[in-house]
Amino acid sequence: MGRWHPQGLRDAGQVVDLTSWVNEDSAWKQSFVASTWGAGTIDGKIYAVPTNNTQPVVMYYNTKLFEQAGAELPKTWDDVLHLTEVFNSKGIAPISLGGGSNWTSMMWLEYLFDRVGGPEVFANIYAGKADAWSDPSALKAYTMIQQLIDANGFVKGFQTITADSNADQALLYTDKAAMLLHGGWAYGAMKSAQPDFVAKRLKVGAFPAVTGGKGDPKNLAGNPANYWSLSAKASAAEQDIAKAWMRDGMFDDATVDAFVASGGVPVATAAKAKIASSADKDFLTFVFDSVNAAPNFQQSWDQALSATQSEAMLNNISQLFSKQIGPEQFASAMNATIGK
Repeated sequence: MGRWHPQGLRDAGQVVDLTSWVNEDSAWKQSFVASTWGAGTIDGKIYAVPTNNTQPVVMYYNTKLFEQAGAELPKTWDDVLHLTEVFNSKGIAPISLGGGSNWTSMMWLEYLFDRVGGPEVFANIYAGKADAWSDPSALKAYTMIQQLIDANGFVKGFQTITADSNADQALLYTDKAAMLLHGGWAYGAMKSAQPDFVAKRLKVGAFPAVTGGKGDPKNLAGNPANYWSLSAKASAAEQDIAKAWMRDGMFDDATVDAFVASGGVPVATAAKAKIASSADKDFLTFVFDSVNAAPNFQQSWDQALSATQSEAMLNNISQLFSKQIGPEQFASAMNATIGK
C-alpha cells in the first residue's frame, strides 16, 4: 500500500470533496465496513473511498509454547510483562520483533498511544498541534516500551531481524518465540510457509488493554484499506465515470469471492456471509468482526504522516528501541517535525 497523505492532497486542492456524493446513497455507504471510512475523512468531509481489503495489526500467539509454559493468552499489558518473565525463565523468547525494519516497532507505539491515551493522542499529531508528541500519554507509552525492552520482552538481537524477509514470523512458527504483533497480511505468509502451524498452533487476538488507559480495547491500528480519490483536475465526465465504477464495479460478488479465497477481508459488509464457508473462516471472521466493531481504526503512522515526518519517526523509533535516546529526547525530536 503506497503512501496516501489525504490532508496534504486536500490542502493542495488536488482531490475532490466526495461528502455529498457519498451521503446521497446511504445504502451504498453502509455497504462498507464503517470504520474504514475514517482514514479517508478529514474534518468531517470525505475525500476518499475505501477499496480492496482491510489489514489491521493483530497479536499472533504460538499456543504450543503457551501450553508448555502453562500460561494464558494476555488480556492486559500487565499480563504481557508477566509473560515476559515466564517465557524468559523457560528459555523462550517472549516476543518476536523484526526491529531491523522499524515499522514493526512502530506498531507497538501505535497501540500503546491508543490504549493509554485514546485516539486523540495521535489525532493531535496528525492535526499538527504543537508539542503533540510530548502528550503525557505519549511519554508514558515510550516509557512502557523501554520497560518491556529492559525486561527482555523482545527476542535477543531483535534490531538485526527484518520483517521484510519474514524472519520475525519464522521465529513464531518454528517455536522460538511465543508472541508476534504484526499486520493481517502475516497470516497468509505464515500459512504459505507453515500451514501445519497455522492450522494447529496459531491463535490470533487483539492488542492487550492497558489498565486505567483511556483507549477502547476494540480500537485498531494498521491499514484500514487502500483508497480511491478523484483528481480535482478530472473533467466532470471523467469524474462521473469514476463514480459509476466505484458505486457499481468495486465489490461485485466475483470480486468479494476472490478476496475471501485469497485469505483477505474486503471492506464490503457482503464479505461476512462469504467468510463463513472459507477454509480460513476463524481468522477472517476475527478480522471482519474486529474491524466492524472498532470505534476507531488508526491508519498506520508511516502512511498517515507526510514523507518527511514518517522518515524521521522511523529513524527515531529505531533509536528509542535501541535505547540510544529516552522518551523526552524522542518527543523533542518528533515535535520538531510537526508541520513538515
